[in-house]
Amino acid sequence: MDPSNVNNKRAAFSGSIMRKDAAVAKVINNSVQDVTESAPIYIKNYMDFPEWLKDRGADLTRSNMRVILKKLGIPAHDAVAAVKYANAASLTDEFWIKPQDSALTYEDTVFKNNLYFKAAASGDPDIFGITAKQTPELTNIGSFEKGWKLENGKWFLYKSGNPLQRFSEIFASALARLLGLDAVEYWVKDGFVVCENFVRPGYCLELAKSFIWDDLDYRRNAEWMHENGFLRQYMDLIFTDVIVRNADRHEFNYGVLTSAAGIVSLAPNFDNNLSLFHNGIPSNLSRDDIFVSDFNNALDYARRRFAFKYTLPPLAEGLVREAFSYAVSSAPVEVPENSVVSFCMNAFNRINK
Repeated sequence: MDPSNVNNKRAAFSGSIMRKDAAVAKVINNSVQDVTESAPIYIKNYMDFPEWLKDRGADLTRSNMRVILKKLGIPAHDAVAAVKYANAASLTDEFWIKPQDSALTYEDTVFKNNLYFKAAASGDPDIFGITAKQTPELTNIGSFEKGWKLENGKWFLYKSGNPLQRFSEIFASALARLLGLDAVEYWVKDGFVVCENFVRPGYCLELAKSFIWDDLDYRRNAEWMHENGFLRQYMDLIFTDVIVRNADRHEFNYGVLTSAAGIVSLAPNFDNNLSLFHNGIPSNLSRDDIFVSDFNNALDYARRRFAFKYTLPPLAEGLVREAFSYAVSSAPVEVPENSVVSFCMNAFNRINK
């Protein structure tokens, strides 16, 4: 969409919300109508098009994003205008918006280059010489500087962070996978923590705000997960959060994968860079903290409410040391291995078996 037609966040939109080339909802002056079962969960639950659109936008407090907006002629600090410019297309789902009477097709919205990758991830002094207008960075959400890079036909997300954050991200992912849990694999490349786009063609990542708003209470989430058949996977997710003390599991950092037919699964565990020792080594490793108590309360609630039978993942000191070795080899830091072991195992030992 040309910036001259984007207007600003106050301009009402009329057209369709699309899933590939199928219209899944009609929008008239920002009002949602004719919603189908294949529409975004958020739209089906809340019928709020402006909020859905806003949530698809990149965090414009990231300094690199503000430079990209200037280059593309998009009003500064106007996330909705940026999303409209990209037709609301994203690399993590197949939704987009088609203005009324537009001839656009899904293929027109598919991202085909990463010419703004450097500008988004680390800053590019040559950005104002780039002629391309299409970029996935306008819908690349999150507060850390990051960028999508296309390599051999696959998209990879490169995210910035300090050495402790990179180590924590990789450790949490490695530990979850060693426990046999569903988690995105991360590694370090060129000073960034990197992962492949885990959303495959035909699927959409729909974030937790779509079904839980911003209610992060474990018990409220457990209700929804039980109703939809994902309670065990959810408990596995928050079990890992407790062990590594992930303080950043907000409504945009977990979700579900959907197809046109409906919800398929809980999304794999992703985004753990604000866990473990991301901002230094705590003086108290005993883990008598709110993470453990909240998990115990949630587990007790699920067992009583749903007669839920849950066996804790088989965490052991050897697995923690294996995850540590993997993480420190990929993201070298000066962190005592025994401190990591104590931190994780103390949390595990305080969980109600």
